[in-house]
Amino acid sequence: MNSYTSLSKAGSFGLLAALLAFSSCEKEDDNVCGGTPTVSQVSTPTDRTATLASGNLADWVIIQGSNFCNVQKVLFNDVEADLKDAYITSSEITLRVPRAIPKDVSNKVTVTTGAGSAETQYTVAIPALVITGMSNEYTPAGQRMAIVGKNFDLYGVTTEQGKLTWAGAPVAITRATSDSVYFMVPTSATKGATVKVVDANGIERSVPGQYLDDRNILFGYDTGGSLWGGEDYITDAASPGPINGKYLRVNKAIGAWEWTEFTANNLVVSNDIVANPGNYVLKFEVNTLKPFNNNVIKFLIDGNAGDVNTYQWKPVVPFNTRGKWSTMSIKLSDIINTPLAPSKAQHEFKFLFHGDGALNADISFDNFRIVLKD
Repeated sequence: MNSYTSLSKAGSFGLLAALLAFSSCEKEDDNVCGGTPTVSQVSTPTDRTATLASGNLADWVIIQGSNFCNVQKVLFNDVEADLKDAYITSSEITLRVPRAIPKDVSNKVTVTTGAGSAETQYTVAIPALVITGMSNEYTPAGQRMAIVGKNFDLYGVTTEQGKLTWAGAPVAITRATSDSVYFMVPTSATKGATVKVVDANGIERSVPGQYLDDRNILFGYDTGGSLWGGEDYITDAASPGPINGKYLRVNKAIGAWEWTEFTANNLVVSNDIVANPGNYVLKFEVNTLKPFNNNVIKFLIDGNAGDVNTYQWKPVVPFNTRGKWSTMSIKLSDIINTPLAPSKAQHEFKFLFHGDGALNADISFDNFRIVLKD
């Protein structure tokens, strides 16, 4: 799940130095000013020639113009930029767009000096609050869970301003970052409970998912007999530990293009799933004791492990839950790209390791299920 990273002051100066060196711009005499400021354009630090009409929160930009002596403040909309790391000459201001949502959107940048103000059009994109879901829908009662997403801090979903409700009852936010909001699962938590997030403006949003979601389980590993060629991997071992009864643990070296498969060939899906896979997601819990950093995991529904009805999970960056269970979600339409035969009474679901690169695997799975999108 993506988040913004704040640059330290030292890191900011390092970036600025690199950008300014790249552009081969000499610093001007800050005392060379002839009156009120003017703003001619906004550009990127790597291309001063092109006018930049829009950008994003936290971008680095250069404001070009004249008479930028004794700059008092720079506004993007009505939000004041932090000038402590800005590089200012009489004709340029290199600084970072503030990462805050404006109350008054003017789509302008305004420079104010002791001699007056000047402005130009510049649109800052306002990112939405994104709520992805619960970090682990099977978190035990009384333990810490996170709601994951993006831009919680921008919308005031913090320990001071934000609120959470669990099955309609308030729960305290114990910690909050830009991409995660933490709380303790109530000791009275029951299956099917839902969570809602309330931002600083009182706007309430539902969190996708249900607590202990056991709808339409494909692989549960507790009844046995559901796998072909994978029964030996089912365990209730203390490491990493069960999340919901028995689970499947793949703890072995997997060679490049080795075929390690787990299959349920008696899958019965509803007519609506067959007709409208875009309305559903595949969810499961996963736990890594070693990073998933090579090879490929493929998920198939009546697929061929190639392009037909196959989703390939490739670790672009190492995936590592560090021994904690985490809920994963894949759009069913990313798996089913060719319509399933509606006449079939049963379908085959499988997932397997099959890809380039050797993997020293220790990865566990549980509770594969197909559920409606929230």
